[in-house]
Amino acid sequence: MRGIFSTDPWLTTAKEKMEPSSEPVPSYASGYYFSDEAKPTRSETEIMSTFEKDTLFPKQVKDMAKELMEKEQVPESNVEGWYKEMIGGDKSSFLQPSLSYCNIHHAVRYQQHSGLRLRIKQAFGLEVEGLYINAFARILKGAQSIQLPELPQNWGGDEKFLTRQHDFTSLQTSPKWTDPSVVLHPYLDDNSVLLVQLFGMAATYVPHTSRDERGRVISKNGQELELQPILGWTVFSLFDSNYVNSGIHSAPLFQGFPNAGFLQSLSTMSVKSAIQVALAKKYIQLQKNYGSITMEIWDGHYFDEEHYALPVFNDLLTVSNIKKFLATQTRKKGKEMSVLVTESLDKKRQKLPRNSPEYQRHQQFYEEAMGEKFYDLIETALLNAGYGPL
Repeated sequence: MRGIFSTDPWLTTAKEKMEPSSEPVPSYASGYYFSDEAKPTRSETEIMSTFEKDTLFPKQVKDMAKELMEKEQVPESNVEGWYKEMIGGDKSSFLQPSLSYCNIHHAVRYQQHSGLRLRIKQAFGLEVEGLYINAFARILKGAQSIQLPELPQNWGGDEKFLTRQHDFTSLQTSPKWTDPSVVLHPYLDDNSVLLVQLFGMAATYVPHTSRDERGRVISKNGQELELQPILGWTVFSLFDSNYVNSGIHSAPLFQGFPNAGFLQSLSTMSVKSAIQVALAKKYIQLQKNYGSITMEIWDGHYFDEEHYALPVFNDLLTVSNIKKFLATQTRKKGKEMSVLVTESLDKKRQKLPRNSPEYQRHQQFYEEAMGEKFYDLIETALLNAGYGPL
């Protein structure tokens, strides 16, 4: 917790901390530690609340030690040796702690009420330009939770979300999204996955005659506006044993529609194993130019700007040539998404600086109008396919 590592005056240098103090330590009851630096963050308050509600969690260190000893089947005669081995007592010091193997992302176990946070960051290597593109994601339950009912809060059911906010400096072939994280509440199940599908919309934004009002969206070909065929899809694992599979994950993009047999295999196999088997049997096929998607996953106890730095995982890219996937991710050739915005302006206004208020207002109108139209098309497609609304 941040409060433990606060910057209160009495916590000065490591040397002072290690040396005995002639001054008595102020009591907590005195209110001495109620400083802004020691105040818990929202995330820390959320975590503490979870532990307080857990009646089975040991309240005292001795109770936790007893529980661990029983679990590890430690004989009473070997308690001291076991304790030293667990914390590296013979080698550890204040300046050189030995508990380097502790995973900070396992500080709290997954709790369905807190859920998990997901943020789709960027797609790479799409073979299209001129399309407004978003990612649609939904949870596919594993074998252990497939029969469990949806809870009253809509948790544990058909949970899904759609990206809507873009970084317009990103390439049209590698769109980047800036949406805040989405919180979902699936049941804990090692075989539950997130299916991500990319869809594009061939549309034109027509500005309003008044520059202070939003315009409208029409089809590029004059026909009824509809989503383009799926541009690619992939899957991500959500859990790591009792914890959220926290990290920045990259996964390969596949062609066509998701194969039903492959999706079924995910309910009982790891994502990587299922991909390897499906590729070998040609149930699924990688995109020819080694496209991929990167997303962030972390425990729902932590808010967007308060989670620990996430580790990078490219393990799923090793199902083929990882060097080619990474090369595609670093490719910089192509048109920016901002071109989609400027194309809707008259020739004079196309030269507006990107940081000018007029251009920024137009870009905001463009994003809002295109995003709403895209949302409506996705929701219509879901309802027609027998799924619930977004």
